[in-house]
Amino acid sequence: MEVTMIPGKGPSFPEPLREERDLEHLRDPAAVASELGYVFQAITLTRQKLAGRVPLIGFAGAPALQLFESHAGHLGSELFSKFALPYIRDVAKRVKAGLQEAGLAPVPMIIFAKDGHFAL
Repeated sequence: MEVTMIPGKGPSFPEPLREERDLEHLRDPAAVASELGYVFQAITLTRQKLAGRVPLIGFAGAPALQLFESHAGHLGSELFSKFALPYIRDVAKRVKAGLQEAGLAPVPMIIFAKDGHFAL
């Protein structure tokens, strides 16, 4: 999928997946190795250089679900707890419930609150 960066907004999908039939427009998964080989090489090189001293965290499309809160650092602890955290929790609960209702297995969820170290 194409991702563009919009100033003041962040990452955006010009053609997001909205319905199950939208999956038909995705590229063939078999092309991943040829199209993203440079990514695999970069990860391998980085892991070799890190030599196990620190973990390497990467971003992948599936199966892990990632929720980004891009403005956490601007909010600070009190405002984050009031205006962001309740909605993050709500999203997490709804995703879990939706998967259960659909008879699907749970998926890991990563919450990335940019500069939100205070929220750990």
